[in-house]
Amino acid sequence: MVISRPIRSLLFLLFAVCPLLFFTDLTRNPYYTQIALLNLFVCACWVIWLFQALQKNEFLWVSSAFDTALLSLIGVCVTSWLLSMCEHPGVIKSIYSEGSKAAIFLLINTFLIYAAALRARDPALVRMLLWTTYAVCFFAALYGICQYFGVELIWPSSLNPYGNRPVSTFGNPNFMSSFLVVVIPVMVADYLFNATGCPRAILFIVIQLSVSVLLATLTRSSWAGLFAGLVVLFYGIRSLGPVSTKGKAALWITFVALIFLWPRGGTESGFTPTVISRLTEVKKMAHEGYASVYQRFLIWLSAWGMVLDHPFLGRGWGNFELFYPFYQGPLLLEKGLSYRTHANNAHNEVLEYWSQVGTVGLGIMLWMWALFFRLGASLSRRLQEPSRAMLWGFLGGVAGMLIDNLMNVSVHFAVPAFIFWWWVGSAMATDEAGLQIHRLNLGPAWKKVIVGLCMTGLLLLMGRAVCLWAAEVNFFKGFKMSKAGVDLVSASHSLERAYAWHHLEVNNNYELGNVYARLGDREKALWMYQRALDANAGYDEIYFNRATMLMQMGHVDEAIASYRLCLAINPLSQQAYNALAGLYFKDITRYSSTIEALYTQGVLAFPGDKDMWNNLGYLYTQQQQWGKAAVAYQKALEIDPQFELAKRNLAVVLEKQRASAALKR
Repeated sequence: MVISRPIRSLLFLLFAVCPLLFFTDLTRNPYYTQIALLNLFVCACWVIWLFQALQKNEFLWVSSAFDTALLSLIGVCVTSWLLSMCEHPGVIKSIYSEGSKAAIFLLINTFLIYAAALRARDPALVRMLLWTTYAVCFFAALYGICQYFGVELIWPSSLNPYGNRPVSTFGNPNFMSSFLVVVIPVMVADYLFNATGCPRAILFIVIQLSVSVLLATLTRSSWAGLFAGLVVLFYGIRSLGPVSTKGKAALWITFVALIFLWPRGGTESGFTPTVISRLTEVKKMAHEGYASVYQRFLIWLSAWGMVLDHPFLGRGWGNFELFYPFYQGPLLLEKGLSYRTHANNAHNEVLEYWSQVGTVGLGIMLWMWALFFRLGASLSRRLQEPSRAMLWGFLGGVAGMLIDNLMNVSVHFAVPAFIFWWWVGSAMATDEAGLQIHRLNLGPAWKKVIVGLCMTGLLLLMGRAVCLWAAEVNFFKGFKMSKAGVDLVSASHSLERAYAWHHLEVNNNYELGNVYARLGDREKALWMYQRALDANAGYDEIYFNRATMLMQMGHVDEAIASYRLCLAINPLSQQAYNALAGLYFKDITRYSSTIEALYTQGVLAFPGDKDMWNNLGYLYTQQQQWGKAAVAYQKALEIDPQFELAKRNLAVVLEKQRASAALKR
């Protein structure tokens, strides 16, 4: 299939610009511009392909035996999302907001990229894209290594949002590490068999730099992924012709040397373990708190809770972030699971699918990947050495990403997902005999209308990408002004512009509500907190601030309901206990048993909070439960023996106990 110059240019930009272009002070996440550009470039490619088809009255659709499984998975994902909206009408806006992002990601970042890779089979184009990817790895790795040793080449100050772990151009060390896990097996295959004609000396340097920065990211799941990817590669090429012994030995010797000799980072502060100490770090969990492990446990237990509640079709694709806080809440009171965290995804691909699309979706996902590797192995038997080696490189890269994402989430973010799904398509397109080309005649008018509608849809998706990017730029500008607290009016204007670009962005809506509250406009603040909940109803801080507004406006019952939801999500919110108890105490007759349940949970969450024990004692005093009141006051005094209020309260209770005992005698 002939690929036109505009498509070639767009594909080059897709491979060269998206992984490398980033800004540190333009959007909240530096990789947001990459996401917007990736969506624009992918959609633009398909708009051009469809336009060319209209000109020729014929559309060529390229498919492989893998398509059925992939489309089945996409189908069950969309079905589970739609069913979730029917099941939860109270949060339908949030389900639409979160699920639509995931659905569009499935369309653009998964299917259209995979399908584009099937079409882009011209050898010269494939070679150009691979060499471009190698160049990206070189520049990103070089920059990342400099960051690791405390040298910032681009920005005026060092970028250390993850301790001493380099982010390079990816904005997140885990995204860069996963990208490299996918690419390194292909570079190794190319190095060993000279498949693309890239000079071996250059490939050797790029491979070593890539492995070095992969070690510098300190991402253990990616290390496991690379190991798995290389195992798949060397298993696949074991029966091929002779490979340069010196070249192969040089790779392994340098790999082993890097692992054992890789130094600590060069900055004085930050997180700087060696590779070996990073691997042995997990032993901490046996005798001390290890936050990252316990946070994973929280996420996985919450995901398992979703599986138990909805075993067949799950909670709905894209809804993990929305429902996760409600499952995490009860777990936070368990011993050792108090490391509360926010989770966009399940940090495990099995639980990711099982929790959101149920056992049905998980079964389809497992079948899909089993089919992929079986097809890959079958295709390899028909290929000559260089092509066969490259196919096993693609298979190794895909396997590496899947292993990596048993503890990671990178496959659900734009740039790592892009290279991953392009590799999936490239593997299936390595042997043209395994592809089917469908010639669709576009002569009838109704077919032209369908193609026109598809083009319109893609153009709308491109417009959406621009709108979301503009919203993010304005949000971050307003967010910085809001936190500075100097010019809240200007902050509100920036946040309002962000809202105009995108109505359902939870962070912007929440921050705009906060600015309105600080400006004294309670009605607008309340409205914007509700809009934040429409975007994502799983944030306890939104419920807390909304409840505070309602309380100040005299809407006590609504305030109580919001405080309760806040505590359901986050039972470790000390402020919420105190605020809710304050409302309950105003009508102690009505809420007597409710206050007791609230403070019983409160002292479980905060056993060292003297005020909470004192307040529980006060409740028991009002109920004339002198024994329980005395125990609560004594607990408060154990925490602070100089707590005068508790001393006075205890004295009163003990006197009441003596008086009561005297009356009984």
